[in-house]
Amino acid sequence: MQRITRLASIAAVAIAILAFALWSPTETKARGRKSSLRKEVAELRQEVAALRASLAVVESRLEFEARQDAAAPTSPVGGICGDPCAQDSDGDGTGDCEDLCPCDVVNADTDSDGVPDCVDPCPDDSTDACIDPCRNDSDGDGTNDCEDACPWDPAPATDGDADGVPDCQDPCPDDPANVCIGPCPLLDQDGDGVRDCSDPCPFGSTQPCVSPAGEGSTWDPTAQTGSAKPGE
Repeated sequence: MQRITRLASIAAVAIAILAFALWSPTETKARGRKSSLRKEVAELRQEVAALRASLAVVESRLEFEARQDAAAPTSPVGGICGDPCAQDSDGDGTGDCEDLCPCDVVNADTDSDGVPDCVDPCPDDSTDACIDPCRNDSDGDGTNDCEDACPWDPAPATDGDADGVPDCQDPCPDDPANVCIGPCPLLDQDGDGVRDCSDPCPFGSTQPCVSPAGEGSTWDPTAQTGSAKPGE
């Protein structure tokens, strides 16, 4: 009887060991899968936050260009129903449809690069360095634009919410998920304290400036105080 009891005890221990051996890898795998899933979810959330920030930057640029279009002077050609080949708006003897500068009788070419100033992105530079981010330093901080995390803001780049997006290009600098995007996000690419959507010069005073109110096609950058407007 004693021997049977001993054998039963040994069998019970063996079964327990076997059960543990079978359960442990399964549990380990399950934990591994959960850990991997959490990691994937975290990475996806980070990617979504970065996409939201990128979208806000693109929308800011489009909004500013829409501002420029709205502030541009009305063409004297006669609207979309006019015939540009029957018009010579600047009276230089070249019809508007063949004239690169239909509203400029002088057709000046300041940098002598063969491209009239009216359509030259860099009218004072024949190498057109102003449109090459690797040859241009818009904020004058010593780092060319293509290597500068904040090409319009001379201050060192910061990332307050540690989401991998520098504050200068982050529409929600205090929210790593970037869910605060609205009609006027907190995007301030030149770091002057004025949101891009209401900043006459959202990309620095060296770039084109347009009044948010659409009054006129130019804006005096020296009139900016650098502080946020009431309600912003």
